[in-house]
Amino acid sequence: MKLLRHAKTILIIAFFFLGTMSALFAQNEPAWDNTSGTTWNSAFQKVGIPSTADGKVQEAYLHSSQSKTRKPLIVSLHTWSGNYTQADPLTNEILARDWNYIHPDFRGKNGSPESTGSPLVISDIEDAIQYALKHTNADPEDVHIIGVSGGGYAALEAYMNIRYPVKSFSAWASISDLEAWYWESRGRKQKYAADILKAVSKDTVLNRDEALRRSPLAQKYPHELRKDARLYIYEGVNDGYDGSVPITQSINMYNRLAGELKYGFSNLDQIMPRAATDTNLVSEKEIISLVTKRMNPDYDKKASLFGRNIWLSREYQNISLTIFEGTHEQLPQALGLIPYNKTTPLEYNILTLGDSNGEIKDGWVDQLKKMLPRSNIVNISKSGRTIGFNNLGKKELNELANIDSFLDQAQQKTGSRKYDFIVVCLGTNDTKAEYADRQNEVVANFEQLLKKIKEHPLYRKTRPQLIYVTPPPVRATNIEAKYVGCTERIARLIHQFTAIAIQKGFKVIDVYHPLLGILDYYSRDGVHMAGAGQEIVASRIIEELQKSR
Repeated sequence: MKLLRHAKTILIIAFFFLGTMSALFAQNEPAWDNTSGTTWNSAFQKVGIPSTADGKVQEAYLHSSQSKTRKPLIVSLHTWSGNYTQADPLTNEILARDWNYIHPDFRGKNGSPESTGSPLVISDIEDAIQYALKHTNADPEDVHIIGVSGGGYAALEAYMNIRYPVKSFSAWASISDLEAWYWESRGRKQKYAADILKAVSKDTVLNRDEALRRSPLAQKYPHELRKDARLYIYEGVNDGYDGSVPITQSINMYNRLAGELKYGFSNLDQIMPRAATDTNLVSEKEIISLVTKRMNPDYDKKASLFGRNIWLSREYQNISLTIFEGTHEQLPQALGLIPYNKTTPLEYNILTLGDSNGEIKDGWVDQLKKMLPRSNIVNISKSGRTIGFNNLGKKELNELANIDSFLDQAQQKTGSRKYDFIVVCLGTNDTKAEYADRQNEVVANFEQLLKKIKEHPLYRKTRPQLIYVTPPPVRATNIEAKYVGCTERIARLIHQFTAIAIQKGFKVIDVYHPLLGILDYYSRDGVHMAGAGQEIVASRIIEELQKSR
C-alpha cells in the first residue's frame, strides 16, 4: 500500500527537526517508556493466557471487581520497551473504582518479529479480552483499551484490527507510522530505530513494506467493526521536543481516519488538500504552527483537560484528537475520560446530607443525580457544614444544632413519599486546624447526630436505610493552612466513626482509603475533587444501593 503521508508536510517537519537536532540528541529515555518492573498489589493476580494463534502462554496481571454488578473492563497496554510486569500508574484508580482490569504481555517489549504490531500481538490482545471477560464480572459491552507511547501504538493497532466490539480506544502519545518513526529515531539517535529494524527486517536495511503493514496509518480501516466505538487520540504538544514521538504521528492518524470517513480517501496526499478549508481536519498550516510555537495563540480559553490548556481539538463522528499542554505522557486522570456506562435504572427517593463536596457543581451528589436519572434526590448539603461546630461562627453550618429542622424541610420536599435512603457524608470540616484540640468532641457530636437522625419522625415513620460515607482524604502538603493536618485527623477518626455508625444501624462506605492514592489526580486544592473523581464516591454509594434491591 502506498505510504499514507503528505510529503510536503513531512519535509517541512523534517526540516524543523533538523534545526533543533542538538537539543534532541541530549534527550533521555522518556519516563513513559520506563521498563522497571514493580511489586504488584496482591489485588492483581498473575495469570497465563494460552495464545489462540500459536499456543504460547502469554502472561498478564488481572484484577477482578468485587462488585456483584457488572463493571467496565480496562485493557491497559504496556509501553514500547515494557512488558506485562511494567508498573502501571492506572492501578491505584482501578482499585479505587473497583473496575476489572487486565495488563497483557502481547509478546513483551517491541523489537522482535513476534512483537511490534504483528498478527500475534493483535491475537494476544483479543485473547486477553476474552480471558478477562471469562474470569471477571466485566460487562462485555463496556470494554475499553488504553495505552501510552508504545501502548498507544498497540491501542491504534487494536482499533484497526481486532474483531471484538470494544467500546472505546484511548491512544496517548502514540506511534502510527513505523517507517516515519524509524527515520525520526535514527536522526535523533534513539534506540527505537534499532528496535524497528529488528522487528521488520532480516538485515540492516529497513523493510519498508513490512513497516507499513505494521503501521496503523497504512492499515485498512474497519468501518463496520468500529461504527459504534470511540477513538480518542491524545498528545502533548511538546512531544518530539521533550519526548520521543513527534505530534505529527497522532495528527496524521486522526486526519487519515476522519478524512476517510468524510471523503472516502485513505491516502493523506488526497486528504490534506481538503484540510486547508475543512475545520473537521487539521491543516498543514496548523501543524506547522503547533510544532514551531508549541502552543496555539487562538486556543479556546474555556476548554481544558484537567487543568491543562487544550491547544487544538478536533472531532469527527466517533473519532477525536486532543493536543494539550504536555509532553510524551498519559495524564494521571486518563480513566476519568473513559466513556463507561455510568447510569443505572434504580428508582429511589434519597436524602443526602453533606458539606461542600456534596453541594458543589459536579460534586458527589451531582454525580449521583447523573448516574441515577430515575431516582429523586433531595440534597441538603452545604459548603462549610460540620458535624457539630459553628464553623466560621455560623450556627447554620452546624448539622447537629439544626438536624431536626433540616429533616423537617426534607420531609416537606418529598411530600407524601417516603425516603428509601438517607446518605450522610460529613467530617472534613470538623478536622480543620482550628478544631485540632477538640477531636473528642467530634466523636461525641457524631454519635449524637446519628442518634437524632434515628429519633426524627422522618426516620421513625418510614425506616429508610441509613448510609454513612466517610470523609474523603485531604492532601497533606501544599494546602490552605486551615486544612493542615486534616487527613491525619480523618484517618484517626474513621475507625471511631465506623464503629459508631454500625452500632447505630448505618451501612458504612469507606472512601478515604480508596481515594488516598489518587486524590491529587482530581483535586487541585487538595480538598475538592473534579467531577471524574467525585464519580468514584457516587459509584460506591450506588454499590450499596444495589445491594438493597
